[in-house]
Amino acid sequence: MKTLRAVLSSLAFLAFVPSALAQAVPEARIKAILAMTPQQMAETGKWTKTAYDQMLGHINQIQDRATRELVLDFVLRPESTVFKAKATQSFLASPAAGGRGHHFYPGGLPVHVLEWIEVAKAWAKTYERVYGVQKIDIDLVVAALVLHDSAKVWYEWDPKTFKVVRPAWYPASWGGDAGKAKWKWMGEHGAVVYSELYARGAPDKLIVATAATHFDPHWDLDRDGEGLNPALAEAAKIAGKPPIVVQPGKQMLEWWFSTYTDGAWSFSHYIAGFRGIDAVRAVAKDLGYADESYESNKLVGFVLSRVSDFRIYEVYQQSGYSMDAAKALVLAVLRDSSAYEIGK
Repeated sequence: MKTLRAVLSSLAFLAFVPSALAQAVPEARIKAILAMTPQQMAETGKWTKTAYDQMLGHINQIQDRATRELVLDFVLRPESTVFKAKATQSFLASPAAGGRGHHFYPGGLPVHVLEWIEVAKAWAKTYERVYGVQKIDIDLVVAALVLHDSAKVWYEWDPKTFKVVRPAWYPASWGGDAGKAKWKWMGEHGAVVYSELYARGAPDKLIVATAATHFDPHWDLDRDGEGLNPALAEAAKIAGKPPIVVQPGKQMLEWWFSTYTDGAWSFSHYIAGFRGIDAVRAVAKDLGYADESYESNKLVGFVLSRVSDFRIYEVYQQSGYSMDAAKALVLAVLRDSSAYEIGK
């Protein structure tokens, strides 16, 4: 990747020749980017495709055959038998958020999953080294982290707007009233995943571990009808199965691995995600494209499948919180992204 100094050196262009920005990226180049599909963006982005391949490597290391095959099926052949829906978008091309925020680009879903698998595995080794814990079920942790957002393969990129749309059959979000659960995470993508795991006869501990990625198994066990047990009950009802009820004092330590790796998303969502998207949109606006337009949204997807929002934020931070520095990196990627792509 280019050094910060190299990025900052291009600021002279931005600062002193702003009228030339429209000519900074050739029209043919912009047209080629706009013609790309989400699948093409994700599979040619060096880091998004690498993240996907590494995620598959972690899945294939799962020792329990039944768990490994179940997880691979969710990734390679995504389908909800409960809702009778097969995905038309690959796991690779999917985002990890439904709008402006964390990993909101083609390839964002496998990047999101890989990040937390790597963190969770390191955390497990820390438990073993510091606390003398001898047998953490890492298969369970990896499986839950892959599965927890797997229904986001139905966060499909609208070909007319390049915004995310959800299908009409998708369960509505609910919850999050003041004084109750913290997030509106009842229903929605979680219910699709948990109900499918019920329907496929997945082990109780895996269904709970997957749901615990969104709900702390202690603090959010049941808060006035919202939380882990209510989410499990909702999914069981959808699948027509008896609900799992997590009992206080009978919780697996592995469930917290998925809770507090995925739970560290405030930086990735509100800080890095927002700032990275804002930087690309600012460049798109300088190039003559309106905010939220198809072109602006497409350029966001392209740039962030080449260089991460985390990297853009790093440049922004190290430059003394200069948006011009972030925009310089974005512009450099738009002009020539070959260093960030898989060679033909």
